Parts: sequence; structure tokens; C-alpha cells
Amino acid sequence: MHISGSKWFRFNGKTGLTLFEMIIVLTVTLILSLLFIYSTKHVVVRTKVERVKEEHRVLSRALQNYRMDYNDYPIQLGSLNAPTAYISTLPNDPFIRQRENYIYYYQPSKSYKYIIISVGPDGDSDLEAMIYQFSQMTSSSSNEDESNIEEMRDDLISELLPVYLITKAYDPTNGIVSDGDVITFSHQ
Repeated sequence: MHISGSKWFRFNGKTGLTLFEMIIVLTVTLILSLLFIYSTKHVVVRTKVERVKEEHRVLSRALQNYRMDYNDYPIQLGSLNAPTAYISTLPNDPFIRQRENYIYYYQPSKSYKYIIISVGPDGDSDLEAMIYQFSQMTSSSSNEDESNIEEMRDDLISELLPVYLITKAYDPTNGIVSDGDVITFSHQ
């Protein structure tokens, strides 16, 4: 068998890739890399959302246990650690870069006993943004005292809560940076 005469193993003096072949290889590599990066970000966000939902379930159980002992929910989540430990450590919101606990509201309205909020993939608290925007629209003067805004805060939360729960809840179909919060609440 004569290999050098085979059309598969001929050497005609050209070696390497042409510019066109190199562009095709780089384009395919770039597309595959972008698809890989996008799919991994999606997996990371889904994993964080599932973690938040599980931690909200754990916090809800701890809040229920607290309620069984004291006939009411705590005013703040830190009360779940003392004097009786209903939860070993308070979990931190994985969507906040600083190590911060979940946002917790005790009796934010007549309809809800508590609300636990994770800022979600967009990284900002949409309820706080709604409160700020609404307080700016309703304030009579730009120099209004901060204490007045704090007094209005509870009323604003109560008024804005139904709209917030409908419009700002996280929806996985909105993509990686969904404009919404992961919310858990208890009815009265």
C-alpha cells in the first residue's frame, strides 16, 4: 500500500489555516462561549431563587413556632435567635452583595401578619423604591421633615402592598435580571 500517493495525505506545500477558516472557527467558538455563559448565569439565578424560597420556608416555620410560644409574630427577625433559638442563624439574602438578612415587615397591613422579602435578581428592593417614589409625589414640600416621612411610611406600606404583591413579585419568565422581589407572606 502506497500512502504518499493517497489523496488524503498529499502535501502540496500549503500548511495552516486560511483567514476565512480562522474567522469561521473563532465565530463558532464565540457563539458557543456566549451560550455557555448565558446558560450558567441562568442556572445560578435559578439556584439562588430556589435557595431563597427554601430559606423563606425555614423562616416561616420559625415564625410559626415563635407565634405558638408568644401568641404573635416577632417585630424583627433577630427575635428568632433569643431568648429561645427558633433558628440557628438568620440566613442572608443571596442577591445582596453585602451580607444582609432578608427584609421583614411585621403587620404591614390589616391583611398580612408578616412579609419576608428577597430583593431578587435585580438587586433592589422594589417596595422601598415604590415607597420612596410615592412619598416624593405626595410630600407637600421638598423640605419636608424626615420624621413625617417615617410616620407616613407605615401607611404607605399598607396602601402600596396589594399593588406591590401583584406587580413586583419575581417571575422566572422575565429572565436573569427580573425586575421583581421574591416574596413570602402570611395572611391574617
